[in-house]
Amino acid sequence: MRTGSTAVSVTPTIFWVSALLLASLPCVADQALAGDQTAGAAAIRASADRGKTRLEIKGSTGQTYRVSVLRDATVAPSAVPSTVAVIGEVKGRALVVVDTYPSVPAGLSRCQAGEEQFVRVIALARKPARQTYRAKTLSCRDNIELASPGLTWEPATSTLRIAWLLGPTRPGSPETHVVRITADGQPHAAAPGGSLPSSPATLR
Repeated sequence: MRTGSTAVSVTPTIFWVSALLLASLPCVADQALAGDQTAGAAAIRASADRGKTRLEIKGSTGQTYRVSVLRDATVAPSAVPSTVAVIGEVKGRALVVVDTYPSVPAGLSRCQAGEEQFVRVIALARKPARQTYRAKTLSCRDNIELASPGLTWEPATSTLRIAWLLGPTRPGSPETHVVRITADGQPHAAAPGGSLPSSPATLR
């Protein structure tokens, strides 16, 4: 995993991410998981909860937040994320998180070792924490593939750029979404952007 100045260690259910401020360079995540958080440190514990992923986040300020977020039918209801990474932070008020899962196998042995991946913005400005943005970034089942670099976080402008080789809304074609995250964790599309949940996911 290429992480620049970020030190990342991963266990099956607890994901520790610490980082140093690197204001002069954008933070780039190549393909699935790599990247830099812009400041502070975060710890994330992930578990499966009735077909959702439950994230327990200890933020850089020491506060603990909990949020349950949706997956989709390409992920088994009981599946726990194989990896979770924080690739961006908005001044301790929002995190950009990438979570990856094993694919539900398809017929003819397809996707037996495949992966499904999402990028999310989790707003921490006030409790309860909530998801304000979600996009599918990788899918064996849906034939979604990131370009290289695929995920880029620009801390100076709090902007997330997603570049697909095979996009989620135009199957078989390249696609790019550019999303600016405000100080309160809200996404503003600078270019056509992912899916905004109709009902933001919060702790249940």
